[in-house]
Order: sequence, then structure tokens, then C-alpha cells
Amino acid sequence: MKRFNLFLIFYLLAVVMNGQSEDAFATYCEQTDFKKTPRYAETIDFCRLLAATSPMAHFTTFGKSPQGRDLPLLIVDKDGFFTPESVRNTNKVVMLVEACIHAGEPDGKDAGLMFLRDLLIYQKHVEILDHVTILFIPIFNVDGHENFSHLNRINQNGPDELGARITAQNINLNRDFLKADAPEMQYWLHLYHQWLPELFMDVHVTDGADFQYVSTYGIELMNQNMEAHIRKWTQEVLEPQIIQKMAEANHLIFPYFEPFNWNNVDTGILCQSYPPQYSNGYAAAMNRVGVLVENHIYKPYEQRVKATYEMIRICGEILNKEYKEIKQAVSLSDQTIASSAFRAEPMPLSYQTSRTDSVMVDFLGWGKKTIKSDLSGADWTIYDYNNPISSRLGMYATPVVQHSVQLPDAYIIKPECMEAIALLDRHHITYRRLEEGQTMLVETYRFTKVQFAQRQYEGRITVTPDFLTQTERVFYPAGSVIVSMNQLRARLVAHLLEPKAPGSLVYWGFFNPWCQPASEFYINLGYMEVKGREMMDNDPLLRKLFEEKKAGDPDFADNPQAILQFFMTELRKNVEPEINLYPVGRIVYR
Repeated sequence: MKRFNLFLIFYLLAVVMNGQSEDAFATYCEQTDFKKTPRYAETIDFCRLLAATSPMAHFTTFGKSPQGRDLPLLIVDKDGFFTPESVRNTNKVVMLVEACIHAGEPDGKDAGLMFLRDLLIYQKHVEILDHVTILFIPIFNVDGHENFSHLNRINQNGPDELGARITAQNINLNRDFLKADAPEMQYWLHLYHQWLPELFMDVHVTDGADFQYVSTYGIELMNQNMEAHIRKWTQEVLEPQIIQKMAEANHLIFPYFEPFNWNNVDTGILCQSYPPQYSNGYAAAMNRVGVLVENHIYKPYEQRVKATYEMIRICGEILNKEYKEIKQAVSLSDQTIASSAFRAEPMPLSYQTSRTDSVMVDFLGWGKKTIKSDLSGADWTIYDYNNPISSRLGMYATPVVQHSVQLPDAYIIKPECMEAIALLDRHHITYRRLEEGQTMLVETYRFTKVQFAQRQYEGRITVTPDFLTQTERVFYPAGSVIVSMNQLRARLVAHLLEPKAPGSLVYWGFFNPWCQPASEFYINLGYMEVKGREMMDNDPLLRKLFEEKKAGDPDFADNPQAILQFFMTELRKNVEPEINLYPVGRIVYR
């Protein structure tokens, strides 16, 4: 801290002596005419400079990366309230802006530094802070950020050098919000659930098609991933105002999409739904607004940064104006999700966008021509940036439910599932433990077949399960965890514990030993010559079942191996009754 105070004194003295007071707080990106983005240390120093200069800012860290770097956080509040408790005692709402979750996409970092500098130092847009507290993470993937190279994202139009997409552990943080394998994500979850921001903005850069828009945006509005009250406010208030105000700022935007056919955007555009393993999907599952900003990879860096600046400003202005309404919508959403009324109807877990239902929209693209490449011999599409055009394209944005589930009143998890229970803690999900073992009537899943991925994905072997659903009595030992669904995180609980959810813990391999157990049960089949007779002597019903099967199935009666296997199967039912049982039960109060 002393080192930094000296740095600040000498920095400001140098600025004054050189007559540069007007540019004293120019960001590194601005100083290089948007050709470069600052490294980690330079970014931290600028955040510290803002915090040391303005009483409305506080710089802190919220964790460490695997390589030992601090995760930076700048908190901005006009009254100097820098803890979630103090802010929640006011009428303010919280906006969290996150940059560099993919460190090769630094637009949000430089835009956020410029915006907060203007707000804190030059008092521009400072009225936003009347009812809004801003949290700013300039670099989330700090280790990947320092993997600096001019070769990263070589098709991206600036800056000259930048970081990498993945962390030092080769994890893509924007697939990690549910499973939380990365230490960075574990710290982030603690930060998020402490503050529970009403709006979370995550800034990215696209990898895809070419068009006129500098920015596209994604909000979970086209399905039931977001509770009705907050979805209504977002759809009727937030989204229209973002579109209008961005247009007024000369930044036309469009919903984030994928081309229906990657080789030809003219075939239409496809808007997808994002489950809570992604940033905006996670916010939606928490009854909050998640705004995904996806800037256009081919646009000049200066355009992308300035468009992001406007998105931050506009979202802040809307929150400041509508703070009462969004607080009410969030409160009603939390109450609804935590009630039995929410469980009255099946909850959709996954969607697929309809490939047949579309609406026509105006789309701003470029004139183009297709030639035969003299390099590869393939058809090569070349865009004419001097020929902007508007086309009528089909937009496919109708969600079709793939899988839904009738939620229970509670889930119960056996205590040996320690990794899964630890994850409940990371997501701040509330539960209680059984003090004594208890046999309970529960709805269960018994795995019948599972398909393991042939290749790892995000460091895990993913699982596609098939199972039977039934009601049975199961013994749960002391220490088992009961997760009541009467909590605001109920939707998140379902996404974690329902095996068919697209980012469930079953999918991510947390329950592989139960999906495909390594049985210790082994008896030579020939032993059933002895045991089979003993079993029938002790169980007349089994003898009757065996005789009926022989009489009604000649193939069985003439197959010695099948007969011995019959007794082996009956024996195994009692030896390993839970061999294929999912250790998470569903409690339904009748």
C-alpha cells in the first residue's frame, strides 16, 4: 500500500509538471489510440488510482487464481458503502459488470475503466450512483489474461496483443458457473451470492458471422428460464430502453444469434437459450437479469470499446431510473420461486429452438460476392464494406421444451456425496442434515443405461443418463442433506440435481460411481447349482415363479446357463439393492 501511495504521488506530480492535467487519468488504451490493452499490473494500478482519488471508489480483491494472482474488484458507491450489508440497507440496486472472463476479449475491461474514470474523476453520469452501486471486475480470467500474445484470436480486429480464452488450468470459465471446478469461479460464486446483483453484465466478443452491428446482446427472455415477474420487467422496460438508447447513441444493436447455416447468413438466424452453466443463464436461474454483451470480432477495437461503454452507461441509467420497479420484480420473483405455487407446474430444464417457426426481421449486413479461391479452391465469400444493405431474414427464436420435471418439495442427498454437497455450499444453497438415520418413502431414479463421452469436455467426462423413475423406501444415514425447495435458489437446485438438466451434476460426472458402479459382488455361476436349491427351499414363492417360468418358456427350460442366471439375478437383488440407485431422492409431501 505504501508503494502504491508513493506511485500515486509521483504519478500526479509528473502529470502536473508536464501540464497534462487534462489527460491525467487517460487509460492505457486511450493513450495508445485503442491499439493496445493494459496488462494485469497496469490495470490494477489504474483501479487503485481511481480508488485513491475518489472517496466513492474502493479497490479490493475477492480471491486468488491458481498462479497466485489476486482477482480484482472495484466497488463504486456515492455514499462510500462498500459492503453488501451496507448497500442492502439502502434503496440502491447493484450492477455487476464483468470483463475478461475470456481474457482475449478485453473490450469490457477498457470500456469499464473509461466509464468509471469519467464517473469518478470527471463527474460524468454521476447521477447513476443515486440509486445504483456498481461492482466492476476488470479481469476475471487473470492467469489467461497474462498469457499475452499477438497470436491470440488472430482474426479479431484489435487490440495488438491480448490474453487467452482459457485459464491456466485450461478451463473455460463461461462453462463453469454450475460445476465450479475453477478456483476463480468458486471465489466468484461467493462474491455473487453475497451481493446478489439485480443486473449482471458479462462482456464478450463474437467468433462468427459478419454484419453491420458493433454489438449484439443476449438476455434469457424467450423461455421460462427467468421467473415471470423479472422477465416481464426485462421484456417491457429494460430491453426496449437498451435498444432505443443505444440507437440514440449511434450504436445499433441486435439480439445475439448464430447463423442458421454457418456458410450462409441469408438462410436465417438462430437465437438460442442458455442454461445456467453460462453467465446470463446463471443470473436468470437466480431470478436476476443477466445481460450478455457480444461485440463483433471484425469491428475496430475503438468501436467495440465505445459501444460497450454506452451499454454500461445505459444499463446504469435504466437501473437508476427504475430502481424501485426492478427491486419489486426481484422480490416478487424470489417469493414465487420459493413457494409451493412454483412447483405446481412442471419446470422446463432444457430447450431447443424450433427449426420451423420463424419471424421475418430487418437485418443490417453487407453486400457480398462469392468467388472461387485461388488458394484453396473452395467457394470464398467476400464482404463489401462499402455496400451496407438491409435484408429481411427469418429469425428462429421459438423455444421448444426438450425436458421438464415436476419439482419435489425437497431433495435428499446421502452424506457420502461429499463433492456434490460441497457444491451446494459454493452456491449458497440452504439445507439441513439428518441427525439420525431414517428410512423414507421417496421418488427415486435408477440408472438403466448411461453413455459416457468419448472425449473429455472442460476437464470432465460428461454423461448422458437413462433411468427409471419409481417410488420406494430408501434408508438415508445420519448426515444426509435435505434441501428444501422453499428457497429463492430452487431453480438452481433443480438444474444441479435433476439428471436430465443440461448442466446437471450427473452430466458433469459428479455421480459417475453411481451411474456405472464397480460391483464387488462376484460368485461363480456354477455355485447356483447349490444356492438355487437352497433359495427355493427357503422361499416357496420363488419356487413357484421358477416352475411357472420353466413351463411357459421352453427356451429358458432348455438353457442351463439361463436357469443358473435366474437364481443369480434373484440373489443379487438382495445383496446390492442400491447398485444402480441415484443417491439423490425426491421428497414429495402428500
